[in-house]
Amino acid sequence: MKIDLRYNLQHIGDIFVDVVQKTADTAIQCSSSIFLTYDINTLSQKRKRVLRDIGERVTQLIKEESTDLMQCSKLSELVSQLNGIEEKLEAHENERSNMVNPFRTKKTA
Repeated sequence: MKIDLRYNLQHIGDIFVDVVQKTADTAIQCSSSIFLTYDINTLSQKRKRVLRDIGERVTQLIKEESTDLMQCSKLSELVSQLNGIEEKLEAHENERSNMVNPFRTKKTA
């Protein structure tokens, strides 16, 4: 394609606005990715804490020689918390994996 200096000079404002818009879109997408990664790390930490609490509760019930672990309301509550955390974690990971990295995409003419 031939470079037309006259066209570029007449439309310099539009070209500038397009470049600024692309830069802003890239910055917003990068910050969204960073926040998602932070949320994923936070949820992973919560999941580890809940898993630790479940293990502690099961150990305590075994020491008390409880025969039915699922009758414990505290254990059931911890398991439901774990399920909620895992659902949120999966949703965040899917959202992050569906995001396109603007620095790795190849642009064709």
